[in-house]
Amino acid sequence: MTRGEVPGFALVRVDAADLLHGAVRHEPELEGWIRPWRFSADQMRAMGSCQAWHPGLYRQMGRATAGVCLEFTTDSSEVAVEVRLDGEPVGTREVLRYVDARGEARMHDGLSCEVDGRPLGVRVPATGDAQVTFTLDDPSAAPAEGIMQLPGMGDTHHVRVWLPCLRGCTLRSVVGNGSFVEPVKKRRDLLVLGDSIAQGFVVDDPALAWPTLLAAELGLDVVNQGVGGQVFQPGTLYGLAPTIDPAVIVVALGANYRYEPCRERLVTRDVRSYLEQVARLWEDVPTWVATPLWHDEDAWPSHRMSCFEVVPRLIREQASRFGGMRVVDGAGLLDHDAALMADGFEHPGPAGSRQVARRLGLVMEQASTPQQELRARAKALLAKAPRRTFPLAECLRRGIGTVICARPGCVALREPGGMQMVWATDPELARDVACALMRDSVTLCLEPSLADDLGRWLGLPAKEPVHLAIYRKKARPRPDAAHPVRPLGEADLSAVRQRMTHPEYQTDAQTLELLRAGDVLGAFAGDELVGFVGEQTEGSMGMLEVFEDFRRHGWALALESAKICQVLDRGQTPWCEVWPDNVASVRLQRRLGLTVLPATEACFLAQSRGSEPQDAR
Repeated sequence: MTRGEVPGFALVRVDAADLLHGAVRHEPELEGWIRPWRFSADQMRAMGSCQAWHPGLYRQMGRATAGVCLEFTTDSSEVAVEVRLDGEPVGTREVLRYVDARGEARMHDGLSCEVDGRPLGVRVPATGDAQVTFTLDDPSAAPAEGIMQLPGMGDTHHVRVWLPCLRGCTLRSVVGNGSFVEPVKKRRDLLVLGDSIAQGFVVDDPALAWPTLLAAELGLDVVNQGVGGQVFQPGTLYGLAPTIDPAVIVVALGANYRYEPCRERLVTRDVRSYLEQVARLWEDVPTWVATPLWHDEDAWPSHRMSCFEVVPRLIREQASRFGGMRVVDGAGLLDHDAALMADGFEHPGPAGSRQVARRLGLVMEQASTPQQELRARAKALLAKAPRRTFPLAECLRRGIGTVICARPGCVALREPGGMQMVWATDPELARDVACALMRDSVTLCLEPSLADDLGRWLGLPAKEPVHLAIYRKKARPRPDAAHPVRPLGEADLSAVRQRMTHPEYQTDAQTLELLRAGDVLGAFAGDELVGFVGEQTEGSMGMLEVFEDFRRHGWALALESAKICQVLDRGQTPWCEVWPDNVASVRLQRRLGLTVLPATEACFLAQSRGSEPQDAR
């Protein structure tokens, strides 16, 4: 095919309208051309009404084809898309002018082609042309260097051509040099209701907007209703519901309140009304409501009369009123790093957009996947993991805690007391999990090479190495009749709490639960309580206390021996955590036959030293 023409002889031609995905409608124009829309006619009227903050801007952005693509299979080695691009909207031009002023000018939009998952990059029609041509065959798969398959004689390709995200366009046909171009069946939709960040400002490739990337991960089509400059505008969803079939909805609005004067009362009203409309239209569709992403306030300060600082709270409060909505902390979806911003302060570039999509996918997976399935995945991933991952594996075996992540490269869990455990071999995945799913609470890191980074990601500067001690022997410790040990009861709560060295490691309720279960053992000299041992909320042996007048008389040995037997009786493996400087405790573990791992294999991360969970001493 030569530039500027689309010949019909010996070629296959298909109407572009038959290949559209992500468009809610299309309108016919002259000579067989069509205009795809991602908004209903009612929505366009609402966005251009006097109720909108910036009706002229919203009308411009509404014409853009963000998230719309042509998807088909073909045996062609080359295809041409007949396309006419609209002029660049004024709103788009202003943003891009600012971005280009910061560095080398580059192409920010166009048609982006993906063939069998392989990106071909962004193209625009040459001056005077009304088509864009893509070569589909992979040169690296050619039979010999410089030789390509004859048209129609090669493999069948799966092709997606993403339309511009910052401007609109019209289409007519797709022409290939093979024997067929067939449409791909439409999937259910990921509906994204957002602003310029969702629309694709300024990722330089319509295929790299985070809604597009997230939809691909979820196996869905995307209906991208991101609109540059938009806020929570009630009434802008009319006419949409009959045209789409959403499987998942993401609401990502709120960032634009920081640019203009706004009052908390009015913003609250609009957020509530907008989310009510979403809930009413798609009552049974899982809906994720994200608070705004991080921005660099110093680089572009918020308006002094804006109420933006309370907007994340307002969004959380209003979304929590609806049972089908889950709130996502936008601050954890993107690293607080201006280098990820295309404009230096707010709009993520390609790397930042990928990060947002990955982390949203993680949040959705963790919340929507049954814990039973996540636990099974985690167990399988730990089956051949290093010995230091024993605490994670044992929690899973005992059914303790909630699995945060179970993917190749990272397993993480949160136990009932709030402590987290993580083992990871994939640094990028570990960072995503830490930022999007974990908290700044005490964390047991089971991958020493990641400890410093993990502490930085979680905001936990204190790092304390710890020995893991595990009882692997089949033989049970022998009871010592001279040092009687028996379970304590709930009546002993006050005595236990008063004598615990670190009562802050457990709540009264957690200690009481252990006492009721008989999991706190007391040592007695006659009728006098002289010490006790219990368990931490993650299942490790701990709380070992021998009162001062009775130390170095065998009571610690008797207490831990009895505790080991109790754990073995439950069909579980006894284990504990020991600080390296607690030489007496390390010696006790070895005397009892526990395998003590080097303190270089695991560490606690915390806000400050001494805030880690108690060990068995």
